[in-house]
Amino acid sequence: KQWYQRRVRGAIEEELNDAFKVYTNMYYGEEALSSVYVWDVDGGFAASILIKKTSETGDTWDAINVMEVAERLGRPSQYKLTTTILTTLVMADGDTRISGSLTRQKEEALPSDTGHTTNIGQMVEAMENNIRQQLEGVYFGKTRDVMNEMRSVTAGAGRQKQASAVMMG
Repeated sequence: KQWYQRRVRGAIEEELNDAFKVYTNMYYGEEALSSVYVWDVDGGFAASILIKKTSETGDTWDAINVMEVAERLGRPSQYKLTTTILTTLVMADGDTRISGSLTRQKEEALPSDTGHTTNIGQMVEAMENNIRQQLEGVYFGKTRDVMNEMRSVTAGAGRQKQASAVMMG
């Protein structure tokens, strides 16, 4: 039985690696890397889907997806996805870096009659899109607001000194 399970898990791992290679090329470009690893757990299996992209300027995006699948005979499989995105942005000066991470989790019961690859792929795609939107809208937007406010405060302080110098004479 263990030999059979290892063979099945190996086939799932190979299928997921093929699928996520296409996914990574579509969403991240050909220079991005992806790897999928599958192992047995009680009542099913787990998979890690890892994606890394580094830009020419040194910006990085690391997606770490861990999927636990509980297989239930005659019933939908239970999928539990935990995704962490680690990102580093290098500012134009080359010396300043802003880094952060965001982790989200989701569970779903889905039919797995035709296999697990489609379910895993759709859940990872939706989760990564959701996190990307959160990072762009909330985190990067807030950082931009803070930076703009700092720039306004600095510029305002400079204008205040100029006005004082003119008044003093």
